[in-house]
Amino acid sequence: MTANDYGPFLILGVDKDADAATLAERCADRVESSRRGELRWTENELLAALEQLHTPSRRLVADAESYNPDIASGEVRRLARLFRVDGTPPGWEPMDPEPPAESADTTIDAASLAASLPAPDVPLELPSVETWLEKYAAAGNDPWTSELTG
Repeated sequence: MTANDYGPFLILGVDKDADAATLAERCADRVESSRRGELRWTENELLAALEQLHTPSRRLVADAESYNPDIASGEVRRLARLFRVDGTPPGWEPMDPEPPAESADTTIDAASLAASLPAPDVPLELPSVETWLEKYAAAGNDPWTSELTG
């Protein structure tokens, strides 16, 4: 799809009732994001969308041709508030808990831990799996190689 298929409202990420100041601000933000490679739109496409929305007759055509009901219902504005990209501070106080106290001994012996764990029961439907697993474990294979013995 091309920029014309999306329409200037979605390219700039604004609702249909956005004023000139909001359009200019969003366009500047989107141009910066485009320069960093975070958007699929080029700077020229963003500026063309802004120009289209600044011209009353072209904005009316864009408004009529837009097939996305989300931008007419204020959904873009609601999502911006929800994800805090509109500059509003969160309504909650961030929690900064105290770090846990250092424990005296945090070393774990992996060999003794593995020896203390019981082997799972092999289902009767798979009688040869137990033998295959024993042979595979005894071979000491590297789990990151693609070659399997057996």
